[in-house]
Amino acid sequence: MMNKSRTLNIALAFMAVIWVSPFAWLLSTAVDPIATGQLRFPKELGLNNFAQALTGESLLQLWNSLFIAGGTATLTLVVASGSAYALSRLKIPGRNAFLWSLVLLRMLPPTGILVPIYFAAQSVGLLNNVGIIVALTVLNLPFAMLLLKNFFDTVPVELEEAAHVEGASLATILRRVVLPMSKAGLAVVWFFTFTSAWNEFLFPLLFSRTEDAFPMSMGLYSAFGRNGSIQYGFLAAFSIIYATPAVAVYFLLRRNMNTGFAGVGVKG
Repeated sequence: MMNKSRTLNIALAFMAVIWVSPFAWLLSTAVDPIATGQLRFPKELGLNNFAQALTGESLLQLWNSLFIAGGTATLTLVVASGSAYALSRLKIPGRNAFLWSLVLLRMLPPTGILVPIYFAAQSVGLLNNVGIIVALTVLNLPFAMLLLKNFFDTVPVELEEAAHVEGASLATILRRVVLPMSKAGLAVVWFFTFTSAWNEFLFPLLFSRTEDAFPMSMGLYSAFGRNGSIQYGFLAAFSIIYATPAVAVYFLLRRNMNTGFAGVGVKG
C-alpha cells in the first residue's frame, strides 16, 4: 500500500513539474533583462521587457485587441439577446429547427467559409478591424442565441405579464425583469465571445491590412524572428500581457457566471 501511495505521489509530482515548467520559464524569462531562452534563475531582475511590451507598436496592438474583442463580445450580446428573446417568446413554426440549423452551420471550419466572408467584406470596404468585429459576430451568433434562448425560456412569463399589467413597456420589462434574471447567461456569452475574439488569428491575418491594425495575436506571431533574432524576454513579457485581459475578465464576471444558471435543453 505504501509503495502504491509513493508511486502515485511521484507521478503527481512529475505531472506538476511538467505543468509548472512552462509558466516558470515564462515568468523567469520575462523579468530577465538578458534572457537567452534557457530555463534558469535570472542573474538580474527588471521590468524592462514589460515596459517594451507596453510601449509603441505593442501598446497599439493591445488597444486593437481590446477593441476587437470588446466590440465583438458586446455586438454579439446585443444582437443575440434580441434574437433569442424573440425565439423564446414568439411561437414561430420551426424555430428550434432554424436555431439548430444555424448551430450546425457554425460547426463548419472557419476556413471553409473564409473566402465568401472575405469577398463580402472587401465589397463593402470592411477589410479592417470593424470588419473583423462584424465577421466574428456573425460566427458567434448561433451558439450565443442558443444559450440565451435557454435562459430566457426559464424566465416565468407571468412576471412579464404582471409587469405589463402595471403599465411597463417592453423595453422596461426587458431591462427590469428578463435581463437581470438571465445575467448568468449574458455573462457567459460575453466572456466566451470575448476570449474567442481575443484569441482569433485567422481573420486578423487576412483583414488587417497594416501593422498599425494588428491585434496582439498577430503581433506575437510577427515578433518571432523579427530583425533576424528572437527577443525572448520581450516575447515572454508580451505573452503574459496577452494572457492577462482574458484572465481579468473571467474574475470580473465569475460571480455572475456562477449564479442563476438556467437549464441547457432547448424547449419545444
